[in-house]
Amino acid sequence: LNHGLPAGLINGDSIVVPAEMKPLADSERVDTSSGEREVYDIVLMLPFYATYKDSMLSRDYRLRDAAIQLYRGAMMAADSLESAGLQAKIHVVDVLDDKVAIQSVLKKDVMKQADLVIGPLFKDVIPEVSAWCKDHQVHMVVPVQQPNRVLLNAPSISKTVPGSATQWMAMARYVAEKHAADNVVLVDSKILDDKKLVEAFKEEWFRLKKDSLKRVVVFNDPATFSLESKLTGARNIVLVPTSDKKVIGAVFKALGSKNVEVFGTEAWDDMDFISVADRNKYHVHFPQNTFVDYAVVPTQRWIENYRSRFKSEPSNFAFVGYDIMLFYGRGLKAYGRHLDQHLNDIDGSYLATQFNFFKTAKDAGYENSAVNIVRTDNYELHRVN
Repeated sequence: LNHGLPAGLINGDSIVVPAEMKPLADSERVDTSSGEREVYDIVLMLPFYATYKDSMLSRDYRLRDAAIQLYRGAMMAADSLESAGLQAKIHVVDVLDDKVAIQSVLKKDVMKQADLVIGPLFKDVIPEVSAWCKDHQVHMVVPVQQPNRVLLNAPSISKTVPGSATQWMAMARYVAEKHAADNVVLVDSKILDDKKLVEAFKEEWFRLKKDSLKRVVVFNDPATFSLESKLTGARNIVLVPTSDKKVIGAVFKALGSKNVEVFGTEAWDDMDFISVADRNKYHVHFPQNTFVDYAVVPTQRWIENYRSRFKSEPSNFAFVGYDIMLFYGRGLKAYGRHLDQHLNDIDGSYLATQFNFFKTAKDAGYENSAVNIVRTDNYELHRVN
C-alpha cells in the first residue's frame, strides 16, 4: 500500500495502515498523503439528452453533437493513458441545464469516488458542481468557453479555454516579441464589448515594454476613418480587437497598398464578408483556442484511428476531448489528486490545444493562458506561436 517504501521507514513519513489485512477488491481504494491512488475515477458531465422528454431545439442538437465528440476524443485519450500505466475508471453522466437535476446527480454513488470532474458545459449549473468539488477537494475542468466569473471563489476549477481578454494579452506578447521593430497600430473601436480587449492589450504591452503604445487610432465615423497618418513605409502591424462589421470594413478600406499585417479576433475566422483576397494580402492573424494542423503525421494518424473506431469525421470538439483527457490524466498519474498544484508541470504534447495556467485570484480558479495565434499565408492558416 506504500509502494514498497523504497527508501525505508523514515521518521516523519506518513504511511497507509489498513484496518484489516485482506486482498483489495476492485472497488477499494488507497489514498496516500501525496494524493496518489491505485485507481482513479474520472467523471465526464456531458449533455447527451438521453432522457430528455421535451422537443429538442437546434441548440440542443448542437450541444449533443459536441458532447458525443468530446466523449469520443476522451475515450481515445483514455486508451492512451491506460497504455501509459494510468489505471482509471471513466464514468459518464448525462447533465443538462437544470439546477434541480444537478443536485440529484451530485448525490449519485458515482460521485462519491470522483477524483476528477470534466464538465458540465452549462454556465448555470457550473457553480453547483464547483461548490461540490470544493467541498470534496476534487478538481473540476471547464472544457468550453465560459465567462471568468465561474472561477470566482472556486479554487478547485481550471478553465481550459482562454477568455477574450486573455487572448489579447497573448496577442500583445506575440507582437512585442515578433514585431518589436515594426510599426504597431491599435484601432480602438470605443465599443463597450471591445474595451476589455483594448485595455488587456495595452496593459500587457506596457508590462512588457515599460512604455505605452504610441499609435492608437480611435474609430468614430466609418466615412472619415483613416489610418494614413499612422502607417509608415516599413512593415505595419494593425491590431483590430473587434468583431463589429462596420469597424472591420472601414479598417480594410483604409489600409491601401502599404506593407500591412492585420490582427483580428477569434470571430474573424468565420466572417465571410472579409474577402479571401484581403485575408491573404494582409496576412490576417487571429487567436484560436483550438488549432488542428492536418499536415502533421501524428494528427493524420489520430484521425485515421478516429475514423476506424467511430466511422465518422472528428470535429474540433473531438480533439478538445482528447487533449483535455490526456492532459489531466497525465496530471493524475504524475501528481495524484493534487494535480491542480502542478498544472504547469504536466509534460507532453497535444493535438490541438496548448496549456499554460495561471491562478486568477487568491481564492479563485485557474485559467488557461495558452493561445494559438494563426496567420494567413498562401490562402492557408498556419500557427505561428
